Amino acid sequence: MLSAYARFIVRHSYLVLFAVSAISTIFTVIPLVCRELPSFSDPLVGFETRGTTLASRFIAWENLIDETRPSKRLAVNPQEIEDQIRMNRTYSNKTRPDRPRSSHGHPPKKKDRKKKKKGNNSTGFEKIWYDPPELNNSNNHVHWGFGKNVSFEDEDTQFIRDHTRKQWKTLKEMERKPDMPIYHNYAYGTCGAPMADYAHLVIHNIDNTSLLTFDNVEKMCTLQSLLVKLGGNEYYELCQRSTHSEDICCPVWSVPNYIALISGKNSCENVTREDVNKTAVILKKCAAYFHNFSLMASCELDRCNVPKYCAQYDAVYNLLFYLVDTEAFSPPDYSQSFVRNAMIFLPLPASSTVLPYYNKLQSSNLSYDTLVIPAIDFGLKNALFDLWVIQDTWLIGLGGIFVFLCVLVYTKSLILTLLLFTAITYSLGIAYFLYVYVFNLYFFPFMNLLVIVVVIGIGADDAFLYVKVWKMVGKQLIRDNVVNQDNGLNDIKNVSSAGETILVQILEETLKHSVVAIFVTTITTAIAFFASYVSYIPAINCFSVFAGTAVLVNFFLMITWLPVSVFIIDVKWSTNKKNIIGIMHKAANEIWEDIRVIMNRFIIACITKLHIVFVVILGAIGIASIVVVFYFPGLQLPDSNQFQLFQTSHPFEQYDMLYRDKFLFERFGKDIGTGSKMPLRWVWGIEAIDNSNHMNPASKGYLVFDDSFSISDPKSQLWLLDFCNRLKTQPFYQPTLGPLLPNCFIESFRTFMSRRCIDNIDRINRTPCCDISRFPYKKEVFNFCIVKAMESLYQTSRELFMPGVAGPKFLRRASPPTVAAIVVEFESVVPYSMSYAAMNTFFLHVENWTLHELVSAPPGLKRGWFLSDFQFYDLQRTLASGTVMALLLSASLGFVVLIPATFSFVVSVCALSAMIFSATVTIAILVLSEWKLNVLESVAISTSAGLAVDFSLHYALSYTSAYGPKSARVKYALSASAGPTAAAALTSGFAGIFLLRSNLLPYSQIGTFLALIMSISWVYATFFLCSLLFIFGRTASKDTPIEDRKSASRVSSVCSGVPNLESHELEHLADSNRTNVTHSHSPSNISATTVVLHDDFESQRKLSSDKKASIAEGTLSNDDD
Repeated sequence: MLSAYARFIVRHSYLVLFAVSAISTIFTVIPLVCRELPSFSDPLVGFETRGTTLASRFIAWENLIDETRPSKRLAVNPQEIEDQIRMNRTYSNKTRPDRPRSSHGHPPKKKDRKKKKKGNNSTGFEKIWYDPPELNNSNNHVHWGFGKNVSFEDEDTQFIRDHTRKQWKTLKEMERKPDMPIYHNYAYGTCGAPMADYAHLVIHNIDNTSLLTFDNVEKMCTLQSLLVKLGGNEYYELCQRSTHSEDICCPVWSVPNYIALISGKNSCENVTREDVNKTAVILKKCAAYFHNFSLMASCELDRCNVPKYCAQYDAVYNLLFYLVDTEAFSPPDYSQSFVRNAMIFLPLPASSTVLPYYNKLQSSNLSYDTLVIPAIDFGLKNALFDLWVIQDTWLIGLGGIFVFLCVLVYTKSLILTLLLFTAITYSLGIAYFLYVYVFNLYFFPFMNLLVIVVVIGIGADDAFLYVKVWKMVGKQLIRDNVVNQDNGLNDIKNVSSAGETILVQILEETLKHSVVAIFVTTITTAIAFFASYVSYIPAINCFSVFAGTAVLVNFFLMITWLPVSVFIIDVKWSTNKKNIIGIMHKAANEIWEDIRVIMNRFIIACITKLHIVFVVILGAIGIASIVVVFYFPGLQLPDSNQFQLFQTSHPFEQYDMLYRDKFLFERFGKDIGTGSKMPLRWVWGIEAIDNSNHMNPASKGYLVFDDSFSISDPKSQLWLLDFCNRLKTQPFYQPTLGPLLPNCFIESFRTFMSRRCIDNIDRINRTPCCDISRFPYKKEVFNFCIVKAMESLYQTSRELFMPGVAGPKFLRRASPPTVAAIVVEFESVVPYSMSYAAMNTFFLHVENWTLHELVSAPPGLKRGWFLSDFQFYDLQRTLASGTVMALLLSASLGFVVLIPATFSFVVSVCALSAMIFSATVTIAILVLSEWKLNVLESVAISTSAGLAVDFSLHYALSYTSAYGPKSARVKYALSASAGPTAAAALTSGFAGIFLLRSNLLPYSQIGTFLALIMSISWVYATFFLCSLLFIFGRTASKDTPIEDRKSASRVSSVCSGVPNLESHELEHLADSNRTNVTHSHSPSNISATTVVLHDDFESQRKLSSDKKASIAEGTLSNDDD
């Protein structure tokens, strides 16, 4: 097989190169042209669980909520179905063909038209008497514009009346004229209160003095002026404007401006020390009203029972709620006036539109005197990540350039190096083609870009291996078959038949010994990536598929593109001219040879004399790392649902990690905040299945109804009522005051059915939906009356009933409407928490109780399920279990690869120990570096075992291919593999080191991981594994008959005679089954490895001349035969 393939390459090398390049180019270009390029505008997409029990319930719940929309299949209020039917009939009547098109029969009347207009204005809602632009609703608070001109006539408001006059005068004086500057540092306006939707920055004082002092207020006033001036035209074009002026931007919401507002000054530049002290006194006096909820938004309209100096302009409320951190003026000590952090709100939208302004701000110094801006929230975190994830690829390119130079120096061929990197590019392109069109995957997470670094490292490693084997095989066969050796392969191409045969033999031997090593390392790496497919997180699944596919495609190109490229360059294009690269390469080789010899001798001496020390020390470190990873402190689960995208020092991350919770408006603005109670939801009638494409986060599937569901059955009614009663006795149930009409609808339905049948006032006969029917009700009665009950419920005053998700869901297409699903919802006593332990205890408690209750449920309610806000908990649980599972699977499959590769259980166990310790020490360092087990960290940890096995595998193969005493076998393994594995670790490690300078955390994390795993796995493979083999290894001897020894290959003799030969898997050359050109296909010449090593390494060098004589003697004997 290999012989025919090698012969085909020799005869049709250009054809092979053209065919592979043409096919690869087509596969690479097709997805780039026919599909839109991946977008990373929302980098957090796919960082969710899919396929787990809870994830299936989440999807089913989302589909249930979606199906209750007016255009869908379910309705919560049966009246909606009747209204829809009535509207359809009306529309049908209006569009009948026989309808007269003339309007003469229905002349319009002005009176009716006016009446109709009046009716349209009567919406049933209370009219709003205030100007809507001045009203801002955020975080369930109503905020009225501060600085509004309101007159108060009572004598206790003298200060406010004077301030109002000054304010009006200021407004008149500060009307913008054409020749006036466009920026004003003023403290007036009707732009409303600050909101989270505006861009905001945190101000911190580095000298540990309170920001509520005159000096710091003055500095903040200057700093906010600089922020406005810095924006230039971009600021003016984007800023929010007052409803009273289209030219002047809204003011900056800040502590200095509110102090100026309270003090009646038109600018914070005019604020005095007395004004600052007065404001501090007001905040102390009003803080108690604020924290007991007496002081709320819009209190300046006399809606709150608080002193008027607390309510004026809503300044105190806005200062405490938005601008001052929670450490100041907080209970129990309201007099604590030390303000450590303050917020500045700019009248700019918190969105990607402020990116130009942010770029200006980022290039400037984010400080003024002792004030710094440590945190920013501009609402463009995802947009900036989308931009930087492409920009920072130059760091990947920098690592690629380093690898390129290493390959160039090693191969001394610029063309070959370019062809190699072309093959690496093709690997990524073909992998993307298979990813899109074969695997039919549409979701491409940003983590897939990190595969570029991995493929570059693997491609360089394979190139080192193949080129080294090619040179050694070619050098020996040329020496034995060509008289003129000076010109190398250049002379062979002029030989007709014999020359072709020699070339075929060289190529075949090279392929045989290099392909095996490339295949083994490819399989172990691909297995490491594919093992992550067991995860239930779409981003990890897609990454595992793309990375594993790219590694496999790279293997196929390395056995097709690389051999023909090397053959063409070294044979077809060979030249005798010495170029600069050749001279530099020769000098570098001499230096490297000296370094290599010194390092080899040093490593061999260390292993020979200190093997016990290495085993004890590295073994102890490995055992300690297992304790660190799996016991204490262990793999830490993420404690925040905010996925970190940038470095910790970045202002965006500082805001999310440190400063967000220091301000009240952020705490109250969360949908699910820490401390809010977990809901209790039970659903019947819907299958808890996820029939969507789990590899596509945008796919949600469709709703599947439970055919066995029946709530109208009397047994189901009884059981559901008992279920609600038993639920209220559980410790996790939170009793709630007031009517809970839909929460357990069977209770309110029973109350509805207990009314009298005849209404004494309206004389309406309610039969059978009255007390004449006894609970549990017959199916016919239940199906008829539940519709009436729900219609009546939704007519209840909103003061008593607010529609929610609980209650029955009616099927729209049924006539009359029937109950297709029900939801029972209550509140629990357990607060929402990021703690995995707390959420796990709560889930298991409620889930086990639910399963126990469903055992006694009737057939129609057997398939109910429990749900709460467990999205983040499910992600934590999946990361905890999936990462360990993928790690164990990767290690197990790596061990499976080791056994057939080494054919030695002892060597495989030793290599497995080195692999496990390499992985655990790497993970332990990451754990001690405070890495949290998030999505990207999970990928790195789960692939660590597969990436760590490569170097151990190289040493194991070198050891098993040598014969002699165990000490000599270890020396040979070190001599053969220490240099090449160090080169591979160097290239991959430096490719990762270059990523450490990235602003993006995922890039720097993968760089850290690559540098660690490469260095640690090389140390453990070189010092720990070889020391173990030195202690527990066995002596291997092989008594070969004289005839077989004579037929030993020239390549085998050379490889066995030079134990310190620098090669990458050259130990396999000892298995060569070719003797010479004329007997290359003789079966009698096939022999196993014949490597005889001695304990004394130096003595082998002395015997080299004898071995050369034996080589010549063996050659002559074979020729005589």
